Amino acid sequence: MADILSFETNGVALMSLFNTTETNWDAVVTIASQHLMLPALYCQLRAKGLLSYIPKDLELYLEELTAINRNRNEVLITEAHAISELFHKSQIDHVFIKGLALIAGHTFKDRAERMIGDIDILVAPNQVQQAFTLLEVNGYTQTVAFNYIQKNYRHLSRQIHPKKMGAVELHHETLVHKYRLLIDTTSVLQKKQHIEGIFVPSIEDAIRIAIFTSQINDKAHLFGYIKFKSVYDCLALELHQNKELLHVLSSQKHAQCFLELSSLYFPELKPFQTNGYSKFIKSYYRYKLTHPKMGHYCQKTLYLLDAVGERLNLLVGNKSYRMHVLRNKLNPQKK
Repeated sequence: MADILSFETNGVALMSLFNTTETNWDAVVTIASQHLMLPALYCQLRAKGLLSYIPKDLELYLEELTAINRNRNEVLITEAHAISELFHKSQIDHVFIKGLALIAGHTFKDRAERMIGDIDILVAPNQVQQAFTLLEVNGYTQTVAFNYIQKNYRHLSRQIHPKKMGAVELHHETLVHKYRLLIDTTSVLQKKQHIEGIFVPSIEDAIRIAIFTSQINDKAHLFGYIKFKSVYDCLALELHQNKELLHVLSSQKHAQCFLELSSLYFPELKPFQTNGYSKFIKSYYRYKLTHPKMGHYCQKTLYLLDAVGERLNLLVGNKSYRMHVLRNKLNPQKK
C-alpha cells in the first residue's frame, strides 16, 4: 500500500512489482480502510496507470467510493465558504485546519483524495465564544458535549446543523493544553493564507498540525503507531522536500517518532537524527508487526493503563468529573 501511495514510486516500477508478485488485495483494502485511505489509494492507482492491475470489482468499488467522497468534500467546501463569510462579516479571526484546509488549499490533485470528518476551525481565543454563538444563531443548534466540564480543552462542543453535512469544531488551541505552544494559535493566524475565499494555514503550519495532532492528541508517540492519513498529508505537502523544516522536526521528540516510523514505509521522511525513545518506538512497532497476537495484547495493555491514569487524574483534578462519577456511575438509580 505504501508503494502505491508514495509520490516517489513511479508506475513503471509498480507494474513490474505487480507482474512478479502476487498481491493480497483483500489485505490492502482492509488496511487502507482502517486508515481512511481508500480514495487516496484509488487516486494514486489511477494516476500511475495501474487500475488494470487490480480486480475489476475492486476498481468499480473504489471508483464509486471515491466519487461519493468527492461529492461529500464539495459540499463541505461549500459549507465552509458560508461559515467563512459569516466570520468575515463579524471580523472573527479564524483559519480552517486539518482535512478541510488541505482540500481548500488544493493540496491534492483530486478533492476526493482526502477523507474529512468534521470542519475544524482555529479561532482567536478571545473570539471563539462569539464564533460559537454566531454559528448557533445560523442554525448550528445541536451540540455534542462532554458529560462534565473539561478544563483547558482545545475546542468547544461540536456543533451540528440539521440541514448541513459537516459538523463544526471551533478550536482556540490545536493541541492538548500541555503542548499548546508547539503550535501557537496567534502565529498560525498571523501566517494564514487566503485561497479562494477560505483561510488556510501556511504549508509549514499545516505540516506541524498533521504531525502533532496525530502524535500528541491521538497519543501515537505513546502507543507506537502511525496514521497513514497524517503521513500522506505530509507527503502531499512535500515535507520531504523541505529539508530545513525536516531538520527542525527531527530534533523534536514527538515529530522525530513520527518521522522514524513513517520512514519504514516512506524512506524520504527519514529524520536527520534519532534518540533512544524513537528507536525504541520503532523497535516496538516492528515487534507488533512480526508478533501480531502478542503485539495486540501489549497494545491493549497500554491503552488500559493510559485510560486508568487519565481517569485517576480527572478524579483528582476535576471536580465536575468527580460529581459526574458520583451522580451517574456510583448512583445510577438517582438519574
